[in-house]
Amino acid sequence: MTTLINVDNTPRGPEARERWCSEQLEEGNILFFPETPFELPENDREFLLSQQQSGAAYHKNIAYRPRQDRLTGFSKHGREDQERLRAIMRAYSGSVTQFLSALLPQYAGAWRLDFASFRPQEEQGRQLRLRARNDLLHVDSFPTRPTQGDRILRIFTNINPTQPRVWLTTETFEGLAQSFLGPGGAAEALSQRAKSTKSSGGLGRALVKLGCALGLPVADSSPYDDLMLAFHHFLKENREFQETCPKTRWEFPPGSTWIAFTDMVSHAVLAGQFALEHTYIVSGSALVLPHKAPVSILESLIGHPLANQWAEGSRQ
Repeated sequence: MTTLINVDNTPRGPEARERWCSEQLEEGNILFFPETPFELPENDREFLLSQQQSGAAYHKNIAYRPRQDRLTGFSKHGREDQERLRAIMRAYSGSVTQFLSALLPQYAGAWRLDFASFRPQEEQGRQLRLRARNDLLHVDSFPTRPTQGDRILRIFTNINPTQPRVWLTTETFEGLAQSFLGPGGAAEALSQRAKSTKSSGGLGRALVKLGCALGLPVADSSPYDDLMLAFHHFLKENREFQETCPKTRWEFPPGSTWIAFTDMVSHAVLAGQFALEHTYIVSGSALVLPHKAPVSILESLIGHPLANQWAEGSRQ
């Protein structure tokens, strides 16, 4: 089960602290900061708290792409508000990236800057299609941004001044994967096809073909990405799992921040309004415990490589 680790209790010394934080994250735990550990000006926070999205059933959140300096999902059309929000998200992206680069410099040297987001809607009671629901336990997989086996690191901050953000987590990734790939699991056909395909190229073609038949996106994705997306769907669509799996409830108080590898930590958001989030894709070459990565766990269960660009030496 996932454990919440208070970073105030980390070892002293930058190298020991970095190693310890990396190990905790890669073991599938959540790093917790009781107070926001990076600069977030009060006037920016107040502006964010004043925002209310219309058309919330369509837009899950407001996304910011730092490499393109592009804002999407903002339902208001006022130019001034849009530019103000983009400037705030730009500053947030810079501040949180600077903080994480100091906390986890080995990751920072090998990550790809992904999206940031602002989540102004109350999560409880959201009316979203099943696969988009945040309140169902799942592991993250981005159909439009395949990782090729690299890791999805995310940092969250609850900027709500009075209400907590409520999460659920469940059992370990390895335990879930064993159920997913076991008899009757949704990935049984994928694993059987993998076992019957001798070459890695043939494996990729076979899984891509099967992914197409299942309606999965396959462009620029590896067999690992296809399998993880199927895993995401399997967890959200499995009512028995959602109702009967062991659960741990976490309440993140106002002003707190937490970090997790969400491709490994199965999570659901039950309640909460007004949060900031930033995603980083961390190269497998930067991991301290590469054998704990989802791609390594899945490959050990299937018996075949799923993401060829990971050097074999990086997984030892």
